[in-house]
Amino acid sequence: MRSQVAGITAVLADGSQIGSLAGLPKETVGIHWPSLIAGSEGTLAVVTAARLRLVPWYRHTATAMVTTASLVDAVAVLAALRADVRTLDAVELILPEAMTVVAAHIGATPPVGGDGSGVGAYVVVECADHADPTDELMAALADRPEVLDAAVTTEGPARDRLVSFRDRITESISALGVPLKLDVAVPVGALEALMVTVRRAVGEHGGTMVPFGHLAEGNVHVNILDAGNREAITAEVLTAAAGLGGTISAEHGVGIAKGPWLHLVRTPAELAAAAAVKHALDPAGMLNPGVLSADPA
Repeated sequence: MRSQVAGITAVLADGSQIGSLAGLPKETVGIHWPSLIAGSEGTLAVVTAARLRLVPWYRHTATAMVTTASLVDAVAVLAALRADVRTLDAVELILPEAMTVVAAHIGATPPVGGDGSGVGAYVVVECADHADPTDELMAALADRPEVLDAAVTTEGPARDRLVSFRDRITESISALGVPLKLDVAVPVGALEALMVTVRRAVGEHGGTMVPFGHLAEGNVHVNILDAGNREAITAEVLTAAAGLGGTISAEHGVGIAKGPWLHLVRTPAELAAAAAVKHALDPAGMLNPGVLSADPA
């Protein structure tokens, strides 16, 4: 979303207004307000309007769900898709624990993987184009040794049933309780190492893990129901993500809860510079106090 913000207007803490909705494709006059404000979580200004770039509306889609024996194999499939499928739109990840939960919630059997034995990852692939991309997608999957099973569909009820296994995971988790949510991302090649740490932390400190995410971005939503030692789990998962060259927050933001962990992904110089910008634009600390701060207190 950050890259789609072409213009912005906002009000500073003193009531003055900044920004523009002109949306010029080239503009290099000093500070670029959309870049500064996007991701600041309301700590620098109150956004009053935004101009967003749109993406093309493709009339044809093809969707596949495939199983692999491991997360490493899922990453290999992703690499092949990126190389061979020009219409690739999204590559989503459902790990076995999440598939079990969502399948039970919606009362349906996954279209691939049988009883789930031997499945290390479910990958949902979306392609979109002005012409039907089904043949291109099927050709890319046909000869991949990592693909254990695959189901491919286009628009309509069949597609709706397939994507429901991904789209209704959050709903299925909420039906069971309020989870500890740790939204992290790492380079895709480090996903397996990350999940080894996550599973070890949950096994040691207690809880039921329901992990899913966005494979193409290396983003895993680590949801833990009935988390035992929440602080210990959080510390181990966030430290692991940062240590693998990743981030403690991929989509959900930092807020107050993750503020104490900013030092894992930001240097002292970066934190000081961010604090200086905050003080310059909001000297009284009126806007979202405690958010995006290494010292929320």
